[in-house]
Amino acid sequence: MSMIAAFFSSTAKAAGQTFLLDQFGDNIRIAYSVRKLSSTYSGAAMRVRESSGNTEADIGFDSNGGLDETALLSHVGSNNGFITKWYDQSGNGGNLEQTTTANQPQIVSSGAVLKENGKPIITGLAASNGSHLDLSGTKTDYLPSTGQHYFFSVSKISTDRAIIYRENTRFQLIAQNGNTSTNTRNDPNYLSNTYRKNGASYSPTNRGEVRTSFISQHLLTIDGSLDNSVSSFILGYGSFSFANYSMQEFIVYDGDKSSDESDIETAINNHYSIY
Repeated sequence: MSMIAAFFSSTAKAAGQTFLLDQFGDNIRIAYSVRKLSSTYSGAAMRVRESSGNTEADIGFDSNGGLDETALLSHVGSNNGFITKWYDQSGNGGNLEQTTTANQPQIVSSGAVLKENGKPIITGLAASNGSHLDLSGTKTDYLPSTGQHYFFSVSKISTDRAIIYRENTRFQLIAQNGNTSTNTRNDPNYLSNTYRKNGASYSPTNRGEVRTSFISQHLLTIDGSLDNSVSSFILGYGSFSFANYSMQEFIVYDGDKSSDESDIETAINNHYSIY
């Protein structure tokens, strides 16, 4: 096939794709992924630091809408690659960032892209303060409402201790190896949250059980709350060696998405083949 024919073939394939946010974009607040989520999004997927010279580069998408692994490995080489920024594809500008090198999650190890079920994964590390990615700017610019939110995440747990997200001292769904504490979330606003794992109802019992349940790739859906009196939002925890969940996708909607919940789960699973 000629170069021109190959170009038009790949362009047609990308144009024919159905993107998640083209289908389910109403009330979207923030959206991060290792794939392209919207046909109108024109930015990069993430910004990556290579460990040898600490140079950084934006990494975009390939012609199929997946992470551009060729560009990623061209930048990182045989070194390690760490996430300095995960770009928000919602159009609202709520990027996740980490400027402290010791706290950056990893995407490449010794020249190999880290993957789960065949697709790249941003991997949590048990650093001194745990790997984590922080919402840039003021949280209320991107998550302005109190009340109901829906969270969809494709993730797994790669460390002995991990937290999916935190607002100041409020934290959500703690995984801790061998720990029997039933305090898996910490905030009165979170107590009425309901969970679904891989499209079915899930009820966490203790921190150790959460780790066991999420040590492999899963789709976690949370029907829950945020508190806009709190100024920070962190993917992970940012203290006491609690890492972020290893993550392929993290999407937050404002308001009641119960009528779309199952369809969103199906659309996500169709891409990742989790269950």
